[in-house]
Amino acid sequence: MMNVVAIIPARYGSTRFPGKPLALIDGIPMIERVVRRVESAGVVDRVVVATDDRRIEELVLGFGGEVVMTSVGCVNGTERCVEALGKLTPRPDAIINVQGDEPFVHPEQLEELVRLINLPNATIATLARPMKASDKGREDKNRVKVVRNLEGCAIHFSRTPVPNSSGPWLQHVGLYAYTSSALEDIVKLDATELEKRELLEQLRWLDHGWSISLGLTNHKTPAVDTPEDLEKIKVLLQGGEIL
Repeated sequence: MMNVVAIIPARYGSTRFPGKPLALIDGIPMIERVVRRVESAGVVDRVVVATDDRRIEELVLGFGGEVVMTSVGCVNGTERCVEALGKLTPRPDAIINVQGDEPFVHPEQLEELVRLINLPNATIATLARPMKASDKGREDKNRVKVVRNLEGCAIHFSRTPVPNSSGPWLQHVGLYAYTSSALEDIVKLDATELEKRELLEQLRWLDHGWSISLGLTNHKTPAVDTPEDLEKIKVLLQGGEIL
């Protein structure tokens, strides 16, 4: 088994929700919820928050978490993970990138990512949730759809409905595992036309020939992109729909 570190990119300056990692959910800061959920899975050797903001650093250190400070110039979470990786000693064999706005990431999802990245020849892994034809969200451009091949690898991601005809579909879950060397290599790739049109970074990796293993999960992991999302999360939490 490889040495695996979970890195949680967390920046303060979100356009739609400034200060999002510090937002309280039932009295607990969002970033603390994410860290605790990852720790509770017990499948990674270390959990590190990668941030560019001293307020987030202070909060994480205050509840006993580990922080790596990164540049404000990181374009996305992947770049922030790479910068944090370069500061980790000892160097891990693999990284799990857990979004800082997914406070209800499920331990079984992390277990699956660790399993996938430990398979022979694995370099990148992610997850998808099987959806029924009747499930809402297929037309929602904020819900990314994915198609996989017979070997269980992703072959396309899109914001538009895929496959085109009605029927079951897969909704992408934005959690990733990478070998450390793969993570360092993919951030050096040039952007591609398909990536620019869909605004999906993972299409760049596919376009350049990288294989992405795709695991399945049935767990709901609602993310928080806006203050409105936060209120919806609170309702789900109070109603016992998420744990």
